Amino acid sequence: MALTVSPVNAEPDTRAKPPRGRNPLPAPPQIRDLDFLLGSYTCDYTPPPGGKPAVLKLNTKRAMGGHYLYTDATLEPGSVVGRSSFGWNPVDGTFINQYHDNWGSSGNYTSSGWKDGHLIFKGPLTQVITPNASGQTTGVKLDLKDDYQVLGPGHFKNSTSFTFPDGSILHGSYDCRRQ
Repeated sequence: MALTVSPVNAEPDTRAKPPRGRNPLPAPPQIRDLDFLLGSYTCDYTPPPGGKPAVLKLNTKRAMGGHYLYTDATLEPGSVVGRSSFGWNPVDGTFINQYHDNWGSSGNYTSSGWKDGHLIFKGPLTQVITPNASGQTTGVKLDLKDDYQVLGPGHFKNSTSFTFPDGSILHGSYDCRRQ
């Protein structure tokens, strides 16, 4: 793992001396816009036509001194185990979400923030179609759109769409309730 820090002799602007042993840079206030994700959720998945319903279990915690949220997820059936890392990109003024799972799928998405009750992340997803322990398999590159809506305390919906290279689109949704 390579960490790159301070390429131009930069230091964090802390405005004050932090207490010893604590993160010198507090988490950005924008990350609080993602607090609805915190906790354990069970989500009922409504698939695109022809697909099979599934259950998604989510557990989201703060990480790196509150700078990020890590969501660990399991999807059954299928035994898919994944992780999403949500954060704030202070340079571009956008939220970020990086995803990867035990099938080998991965994606990187961004969101400009809440608008009219929707938090929409968009970006490329490399979706493995059939997992294979050899490290070689088939997949497809898609454009993903996750549209989050908070429906009440401990209750949100994520309407997802997948756009394929031929332009076809599949829609599904997750109805998630805190446990």
